[in-house]
Amino acid sequence: MLPRKRAAGGEADEDDDVIVVEEGTHTANVTLKKPCLISAAAASSSSSAGLPAATNGNATVNGESEQSIMGNPNGGGNAPDIDEDLHSRQLAVYGRETMRRLFASNVLVSGLQGLGAEIAKNLILAGVKSVTLHDEGVVELWDLSSNFMFSEEDVGKNRALASMQKLQELNNSVVVSTLTTELTKEKLSDFQAVVFTNVSLDKAIEYDEYCRSHQPPIAFIKSEVRGLFGSVFCDFGPEFTVTDVDGEDPHTGIIASISNDNPALITCVDDERLEFQDGDLVVFSEVCGMTELNDGKPRKIKSARPYSFTLDEDTTNYKPYVKGGIVTQVKQPKVLNFKSLREGLKDPGDFLLSDFSKFDRPPLLHLAFQALDKFSSELGRFPVAGSEEDAQKLISFVTQLNDSLTDGKIESIDHNLLRHFAFGAKAVLNPMAAVFGGIVGQEVIKACSGKFHPLYQFFYFDSVESLPTEPLDSSDLKPLNGRYDAQISVFGAKLQKKLED
Repeated sequence: MLPRKRAAGGEADEDDDVIVVEEGTHTANVTLKKPCLISAAAASSSSSAGLPAATNGNATVNGESEQSIMGNPNGGGNAPDIDEDLHSRQLAVYGRETMRRLFASNVLVSGLQGLGAEIAKNLILAGVKSVTLHDEGVVELWDLSSNFMFSEEDVGKNRALASMQKLQELNNSVVVSTLTTELTKEKLSDFQAVVFTNVSLDKAIEYDEYCRSHQPPIAFIKSEVRGLFGSVFCDFGPEFTVTDVDGEDPHTGIIASISNDNPALITCVDDERLEFQDGDLVVFSEVCGMTELNDGKPRKIKSARPYSFTLDEDTTNYKPYVKGGIVTQVKQPKVLNFKSLREGLKDPGDFLLSDFSKFDRPPLLHLAFQALDKFSSELGRFPVAGSEEDAQKLISFVTQLNDSLTDGKIESIDHNLLRHFAFGAKAVLNPMAAVFGGIVGQEVIKACSGKFHPLYQFFYFDSVESLPTEPLDSSDLKPLNGRYDAQISVFGAKLQKKLED
């Protein structure tokens, strides 16, 4: 239900909130009954008055800024209460402290085509503090292939505004707002994590440098879906601390014997295999006899075996072991030194692999996505589906980038793979967006919480095996001016007709 707007000249009750909603140069006063909520649907009905979509009071109220209403975006203010009924499953996985950090996180999602919509949907359901949707573009018929929130009535509307109402309905405890003007670097300081799904490399490098230099650093994620190809890049700052690498409880073992040696050999009961690894730190408790080990001091182990390990310590002069004792792993935080996007493009390091039968693909796709950015910046458009001329131009850009490499040069470039990449470059397919929306959503949660090892740093994926087995005719890839044109540009009109039948 839309909020009731007071008649002109009427006075507000003392229980009312008077809100000034601002977008660009437009302002308007709206009086609302508490709790403060402006429905996203008001965006369309109030467009003539210059009213943007704003939700849960995420606007300027009684002259106060957005930040003063929402609290310090960098974690200040009172810790939010956790609804244990609503978030019981997440609590079991993340833990209470991680959930509190998540509930205090403000996230920007830029680019509301299919991928951006999936990422925003996942973050809103996860329950972050706020999600800001940024997009300066308007809905095209083409977008209906990937963004399930768009309908044909939304064509011509701003993508962020058209997405907002349905996204807000997913979780009313998350503040969902929109930004439809040009994004400045300084605006990024309002967020703990920023995600870009449709931005040029030059702009992405500029934003990434700002995020790295900000104190504390802002987590930066760049992700793209191009037809049956996708990429993710993560940069969580020069020194990012992972407080819990795997989310597992510390491993334990029941002690059977300890030798008076240098190094000491510890044997555990053979009921259950030990999960320790060389270099782990452990603490001892309840040891009878050799009580010197019960001091709670973390000790390093080596030569870890299924039922025994050696302790990097001389126990020759300790009291003899008598009985009992528990050894418990001490989980150590891990510091990751992320490279900037500028550095990573030149020296990407190890790629995260999803399919070991395609171990040679990531280096080629690393160049292909850079070549696509060069193509679109020079020609002002993406390659046309089925255009051999455009495909060859993209391949030439990839070849130039490869020739400029000193290390890691690709010996054989797969021209057929790059043709598929070029033909589907403009398309965002919903299943691909769903996959990458899930991956990126998890990376945002890792960035905001410090729990679980993040993606470090590039991930590339393709699903060319999804293409029809018979060669596609270029005429079969031409758009039909319908909502499924993006799918047609990848799979062809014949397969689309089969799907519809």
